[in-house]
Amino acid sequence: MKENDIIDLYDLLLEQMRDLFDGLNRKLSFLEQIDPFADSSDLDELILAQIKQANYHKERLIHAFYLLDEDPTGENCKGIRALIGSSLELADRCKVPEVKDASLITSIQHINHYEFAGYGTSIAYAKILGRHDLAEVLLDILRESKEADDGLSNLAETAINKNATWNSIVASVVHEEK
Repeated sequence: MKENDIIDLYDLLLEQMRDLFDGLNRKLSFLEQIDPFADSSDLDELILAQIKQANYHKERLIHAFYLLDEDPTGENCKGIRALIGSSLELADRCKVPEVKDASLITSIQHINHYEFAGYGTSIAYAKILGRHDLAEVLLDILRESKEADDGLSNLAETAINKNATWNSIVASVVHEEK
């Protein structure tokens, strides 16, 4: 048997949590990379808040690993890595700043929702394994993440998507006149 083989639910829990930890590190790099691309000051503020929250969640995840007396490293989050690659491609293709803002929100939310699935699964495994202390830490992170994601949805629905619609119409008309 290899060191990274998964033979029981505890091993699967560790794999999920390590995937979350690596994904969170990748998300932090991604958020820092896209922050300068945000045209909207409101979006810029939300990205900075997401960075702050991700750093806090990283500390909380390290604490969760401490509860298990385990190392947080060892997984490579291929899912978030793929989402980030796709997101950067998408942002590069958006030529109107307001449309790029909408794409940035979409991208952040794709990553957030991937994390939601990982946290939900990890919480379920922790409960089955009788690790309610761990489940509580993970549930707090999940709740905070969902609340931040709601802020992104609210900004998209009340401003960014509307601005993207009108400004892209204007940009296409100006482009046709040239």
